[in-house]
Amino acid sequence: MGSKTSTVSSVLCCPCRCLFCGVLSCLFSVLTCIFVVAGLVALVLYLLFRPHIIRVSAVSADLSDFTLTPQTWILRYNLSLGLQVRNPNKHIALHYHGVVAEAHYEGQQFGHTAPPDFFQDTGVTSPLDLSFAGESPIVGGIAAAGFRREAAEGAIFSVDVKISSHMKLKVWVLRVLGPKTKIDCPLRLQRRDAAHGQRPPEFKQTECRVTFF
Repeated sequence: MGSKTSTVSSVLCCPCRCLFCGVLSCLFSVLTCIFVVAGLVALVLYLLFRPHIIRVSAVSADLSDFTLTPQTWILRYNLSLGLQVRNPNKHIALHYHGVVAEAHYEGQQFGHTAPPDFFQDTGVTSPLDLSFAGESPIVGGIAAAGFRREAAEGAIFSVDVKISSHMKLKVWVLRVLGPKTKIDCPLRLQRRDAAHGQRPPEFKQTECRVTFF
């Protein structure tokens, strides 16, 4: 009697089990198709448009103050920097958001600024102006010694400006997440005597390094 009951129960449950398996199989097939189509679309767009890396140049700079206070090693700074950002892509517009710029001396960050988000159309060169001003401690005797050496050698200082940004790509009406961008601008800047009305010295245009990750 128990065997017959088990058999009947198995027969009754079988359609439900088949229906459940069918739904799972259908759902898995749909998801697989979606991922395959999305991958093919991304591949076609990449092969069609071949996105090129942006180009960034430092075109102007004014270091009107860069002074290290003796004993306390407090760095007082005032730096204005003009960059040009080139989008070489003919079919891909770029939206930069979460832009952060940092100024470094002797491996130590001394300045920080957050420029507003901006949009860059295809084949366009956009200006990006950065300003750093304030005071920051310099840690370690090696950094202070490096400052004194460069101050004695014509007051030309080695400053690194590092910029990071998130990016969105626009292709026609499609908007997709792009890579995170890092820009590194190693600069040689001559301090000017702003107190005596000295004009900013001539600045040699410098190419910055750009990496995507």
